[in-house]
Parts: sequence; C-alpha cells; structure tokens
Amino acid sequence: MAPEREADVSIRHSIRWLSSSSSGTDNPPPSEPTSTIVLTSPSGRFVDLRILKQDPSSTDHASVFSQTEPKAEEAKSKTLPVSRLDWAIAGTSTHTPTRPTIGYYGQKLILPDGRTVNGSVADLKKGKYPYVRGRWTHWVDSRVVYSADSKNGDEAPADEGDMYRMPEDQRLTLEKGRMVNPKTGREEEYEEVWGPDDDDEEGEEGSQSRCVVWEIDDEAGSKKGRIVRVGRWTQGILRRGDELLCERWKLMGAGGEDKERRWKLDARVGGYFGGEEGRKLDDKDETLAFPEALVDMMITAGEPGKERKVGDTVKGSNGDVWTLMECGP
Repeated sequence: MAPEREADVSIRHSIRWLSSSSSGTDNPPPSEPTSTIVLTSPSGRFVDLRILKQDPSSTDHASVFSQTEPKAEEAKSKTLPVSRLDWAIAGTSTHTPTRPTIGYYGQKLILPDGRTVNGSVADLKKGKYPYVRGRWTHWVDSRVVYSADSKNGDEAPADEGDMYRMPEDQRLTLEKGRMVNPKTGREEEYEEVWGPDDDDEEGEEGSQSRCVVWEIDDEAGSKKGRIVRVGRWTQGILRRGDELLCERWKLMGAGGEDKERRWKLDARVGGYFGGEEGRKLDDKDETLAFPEALVDMMITAGEPGKERKVGDTVKGSNGDVWTLMECGP
C-alpha cells in the first residue's frame, strides 16, 4: 500500500504472483479479482478489506459490485458470506525511507523493482531512486485460525514489502515482497500496484484528510475490532473467536447543494469460519454488530457540532464499548 504519514486511502489496482526462476514457469499478467481498500491513520492504524468482486474483470477496483447490475444497490445492503472475503486485516503500519541496493549492467543501474536506468552511486546518494520499506503488524487477521488457548488469539506475524513510485505514473506505487499465496499455501514473491482515491471529489472541504479511529478490545468477551474513517471512506472489522464482521461505508452526495450528504453502506461481509452450523456461542451471545451510532456519532466525530476527544467512548445496545483512539481534520 502507498507510503503515508498523513491519513491515507490506498486502492489496489492489481496483484500478481511471481514464479521462482528455477520453476521455468512464466509469470502471469497482473489482475485484480478483489475490491481492496486500505484506510490508514496518521499513527499507522489501518483496516485492510479485500472482498472478491462480483465481476472479477471489472476495472472499478473501489467497488465490490458490478454497476451494470440493476440490483447492485440492493445487493450492497445484504451481508455477503465469509467465502467472499479474500482477506481482512486490522493492524499497524510503519514506513521507513531507505536507499536501494543496486546491481550493475554495463553502465546502468539495476534497481530492486527491476528497472534498468542510467545512473550512478552518486545519484543514489542524492536520493534520486528512493524506495520505502513497509512493515505491517496484524492485530486482527481473517486468515489466522482463532485459538482461545493462544496468547495472541488471531494475531499473525508482521509482513514486509518494498514500495517504489511508478516512473510512468508517480501517483501509483509498486509494492514487492513475499507472503503466503492462499491458492498454493506457499510463501511466494508478489507484486501489487496501489493508487490513491482519485475520485474523491464529493466530500466537503477537508474531508479527504478527515480521520477517525475507534477500537474495541474486550478480552472477557473475546472481541477485537477497529473502525477507521479516512475522507469519504469508512471500514470496520470486528471479530469474536471464529466469527467475523466487516463493513465498508462511503460518503455520498456531499459535493453540491442539491445533493443529500449521507453515508451509505457499500459492502458487508459476515459469518462464521467453518459454517453457521459450527457456531460455538453461548445462548446469551448475539450476532456480531457494529454500534447503532456508527454513522450518527462515531465516524462523524470531529465534524461541526459533533466534537469529541480521544478517549471518549460509545456503548452499543449489546454492551460493547468502543473507544475513540484518533480524531483529526
């Protein structure tokens, strides 16, 4: 995902897995079967939702549903099964600017992203070809099987990748690294291309940088969750054991006086890993849900007339207590 120290919206444009040189297999072309959006706060708290698209060939990477479907809006209000979830993560990211280790080919430099360019070591010292090392810790990870006996529950080891600005489009970022390919179960090299939210023209002045973060960490109830708003996007993840709920919201109609400014549910994924028949909840437990005040009080915190301070709490009707961790313009 794109480097950030300000609140950041990163939308993935493509991913591809790179075969080892010894396998003799050609690398596949980049593709994007998911709608992947990562919202990151200035402190590095992020929520990363990767939901399989209704139409994998769609070039609208910010939408789960095909806009050509007449019932697309109706579908958004329905809860998708967890089988439609590629990955959901809440964690913390850090980005460290650094200088690439290079190789030489003739009189040219071979950069870590594979580019061969005219240059010298002096160019590197001047910062001409910088890149960023990113590291992401996973506080909540949908791919980790929950274990009540584990101290870390559903946390996973941190992953790392190197990020470079694309020379043909400086707004795009190429991320290269290694992680487990869910299709093969093996750790493999990958390439991802990330971009900003170029279509954010509907928000009110300053909305692109508005950031709000809420969290719940209820050890007694085995619940962990985070809600992050950046600009016109909000994403939330909530987990209890092997039950998961993810939601994505979008701010609509804020650009003109004749438009109604409202938050609209863009996608919801929820359920139990292993099937509903495997639910292991006490009779007193309710299905996971975000607070009723999600839109009216939580993600609008800090807006005029809705001032809040870090440490404030909101209690849902089910007793869940969410704490405001970050709130800024």
